[in-house]
Amino acid sequence: MTSHGGESPGLANERTALAWQRTALSVVLGAMVVARLTVGRLGAGVGVVALAGLVLGGWVALEGVARYRTRRTHPVAEPAHRGGRVTLLLAGTVVLVGLTELAAILVGPGLD
Repeated sequence: MTSHGGESPGLANERTALAWQRTALSVVLGAMVVARLTVGRLGAGVGVVALAGLVLGGWVALEGVARYRTRRTHPVAEPAHRGGRVTLLLAGTVVLVGLTELAAILVGPGLD
């Protein structure tokens, strides 16, 4: 039996790995874009946001690779539960990026 529009259910691990990669890339690019757009208003301190996005995006990418490899070698094994640390840090970074942009909007026009 197939799922997801005729795809083999055996591809679930690959689809999940791609989702982790997209999430990692989105976090990094989102943080970099916000940092670039707000540096003129908030100064070089927005580098912290860019660095946080880069570090977290790298961690999400590595976590995705680790989960993919675990599922590939042990398909029935449950992934190790980490108490939601990845999810919490991901949500925290997204909030930090959003607050940075909100602060830049409140400060007003840039120094460009």
